[in-house]
Amino acid sequence: MRQLIEAVALEGQSIRVTARDPLPVEPRALAVAAAVRVFDRYPALDRLTLAVGSQEISLSRGDVDRLLGPEGFARLKDRDGAREVMERVIHAFTRDGAA
Repeated sequence: MRQLIEAVALEGQSIRVTARDPLPVEPRALAVAAAVRVFDRYPALDRLTLAVGSQEISLSRGDVDRLLGPEGFARLKDRDGAREVMERVIHAFTRDGAA
């Protein structure tokens, strides 16, 4: 996936990722997966925006917290649990058009 990234910019507490179009995955799925990983690793960041062509998908830390539910980021520490949580979050975000 790294070869698809054109630019990454930090703007205050936000990160903006610009990717080449077309992506091999649905942009909303990539955006929510990236947001979960970024917010887990970098607590100072509060918003992730993925730009692909003319499409922009933006998620806040609050959006991700709601998608993760009561388990929060803790479940991501367990490799098997992390996969299950990520699948559930991606499905919920792409299906419902959440956030």
